[in-house]
Amino acid sequence: MAIQLNLYVEAGATFDRSLVYRNPDKTLFDFTGYTAKLQVRETISSANAAITVIPEIDVEAATLTWRFSATQTSALTKSTYIYAMELYAPDETVIRLLEGQITVSPEVVK
Repeated sequence: MAIQLNLYVEAGATFDRSLVYRNPDKTLFDFTGYTAKLQVRETISSANAAITVIPEIDVEAATLTWRFSATQTSALTKSTYIYAMELYAPDETVIRLLEGQITVSPEVVK
C-alpha cells in the first residue's frame, strides 16, 4: 500500500525532498537493484505528466531523494496536482511507494 504524503510546492522555486524507507519491522529497506520514477500530473486522467523525475537511491541509507527544478515548478500553473512514485525491482515487481496531492503556491517573481 502506497504511503500517502501531500506536498506543498512553491512555483518557480527548487523543491528538494528525501525519504528514508523502512520495512514494517523498522529495518532499512534493501534498495539493491531498484530504480524509481516519480510523476506529477494535473489529474489522474491527464495524458501527459507535468513533471517526471528519476529519484536518486542511496542503497546503504535506504534513502530516496528527488528534486523539481525551478523551471519545472514554474510550469505548475494550477493550484493542485497529484503525484505518485513507483519502485521497480530487479524481478520486475512494481511497488507504488508514494502518492498524494501537491498544493502549489503561485509564482510571483518572474
